Amino acid sequence: MQITLTIPDKKADSFLDVLRHISYVKIKSSDAHKTKSKKSAEGSAEEFYEGLKEAIHDVNEHIAGRKQLQSAEDFLAELRRENVG
Repeated sequence: MQITLTIPDKKADSFLDVLRHISYVKIKSSDAHKTKSKKSAEGSAEEFYEGLKEAIHDVNEHIAGRKQLQSAEDFLAELRRENVG
């Protein structure tokens, strides 16, 4: 199940801290909420490793022939478009 919540920015850090301690809850952050606290840096590390785990899974799926990956050239072009806009 996926649930979307709207939380005031000043309350979001404490709410996310609570959610991080619940083992069955997975958090996908959005660009709308960017925090500056030290705890958010810890969350950034968690997000990095979760993204890395997902990327490794995608590569393994590609090797097994179950997933088509984007070319490096297309990926770089996409990054350039995002930086321009």
